[in-house]
Amino acid sequence: MRMPSFYRSLIVVLLLALLGSCNDESKKNTLKGIWTVADVKTEFDENKVNPGTLEQVAELEKQTVLHFENDTLLVLSVGDSKFNAFYTYDAASSKIFFSFDAKGVNMNELGVLRNDTIFADSETPVGKIRVFYSRSN
Repeated sequence: MRMPSFYRSLIVVLLLALLGSCNDESKKNTLKGIWTVADVKTEFDENKVNPGTLEQVAELEKQTVLHFENDTLLVLSVGDSKFNAFYTYDAASSKIFFSFDAKGVNMNELGVLRNDTIFADSETPVGKIRVFYSRSN
């Protein structure tokens, strides 16, 4: 016995809806939430900078908090100061980019997401800084 075309169409639509809802799960924003500094590693030329200044730089980095509000809004907090930024996440490279300007203008690399940790590298004239962020909520 053949199934009427209406019922076949209904079954196809229901299957597509089910598959679509499963696919939406994989598109959820993996960054959403508050990320705090878990660790700071520095590689500085101690001939160019004194250890006290190096410690101050590391302490300042530890005050940074990343709050990914949704798919595009990032609130950067450093101490009592807060800055709104636009961000994008490239899933293929796991890189996060941000900009304080309009959407997509003057994008800067924030870091790379790996194993639920964001690694942010900075190069300075006197050395390198790597900041490790972990989700705090």
